Amino acid sequence: MVKQIDIARTGEWDWEAEVRRTLAAPEELTTVLEPVNSCHSAQLLAIEGLTRSPRVGSKELFARAGALGLDVTLELCTLSRLLQRFGAEETEARLSVNISPSIVGTAAVQDLVAPWSDRLIIEISEESIIRDPEGLADSLRPLRGLGVEIALDNAGVGYGGLSLLVALEPEWVKLDRRLVSEMVTSSAVRAIVRNLTMMAHRVGARVIGVGVEQEVQLELLMEEDIDGWQGYLEQPMLVERSRYSIGAVLRDQPIPISGAFVLHVGDSASYALSQWLRHGVASLDAVARVTDGCYELGWVKFGDLVGIARSG
Repeated sequence: MVKQIDIARTGEWDWEAEVRRTLAAPEELTTVLEPVNSCHSAQLLAIEGLTRSPRVGSKELFARAGALGLDVTLELCTLSRLLQRFGAEETEARLSVNISPSIVGTAAVQDLVAPWSDRLIIEISEESIIRDPEGLADSLRPLRGLGVEIALDNAGVGYGGLSLLVALEPEWVKLDRRLVSEMVTSSAVRAIVRNLTMMAHRVGARVIGVGVEQEVQLELLMEEDIDGWQGYLEQPMLVERSRYSIGAVLRDQPIPISGAFVLHVGDSASYALSQWLRHGVASLDAVARVTDGCYELGWVKFGDLVGIARSG
């Protein structure tokens, strides 16, 4: 249930202090396990491990840590917490985690994941700029020898494209949420999804649709012979329960920014929140998918309601 939406002006965020605070108190980080479900049965295919900060967006936090030379330390810290959380779960499914291509082949990563190797999927984002796909494949070989599986994340919208698919020969290909969303209204996008799925299957990979929020999206994934999905479709009652109360709160407490203000689903809750902070407004609350006048509300990962100013 919605309690309130707090709107507050914020000054320039002190990112160095935020990064160092996170490293000094990693217990403040929240770990979230998101199911990856089969499109064709009730089987749980895998679980994706995600990390978020209580104050800022994760993408921005890692980017700022990189500028300070602390990205490796932060990434190892968050990976360790995800593995600890996963260890407490009673499941046969594998844990899927994102690891930067620049550190995935290091001894530190290998030492950390070795005890979990036969239960782990390492995601390599197609959005990463990878200039040497064959070199990355070589760096992953020791981990694969231990039983780790590889997933190509954000497939269809990034830089690597087919070169990564060929070089890595991943066990999993995760279609970017933008493709899953747009395939409902675009025959061209659906054709892209169909061909990506066909190519992935030919190299022996399972294909997962990410960001599924509507029944029609799941139906299309099934029609295209996609293997699995993850998203918020499995919690429709919360949407119905929250949508009207959120709209009422927005009407009672308009956001103090000139022009339309959009609350929506970004690439992730972390990304959307980082954008919101950049515009000087911060707010967290429940979630919903509803349009209320000039306000567009979205179902956001982790149960955060976040927003960014509409561009243009």
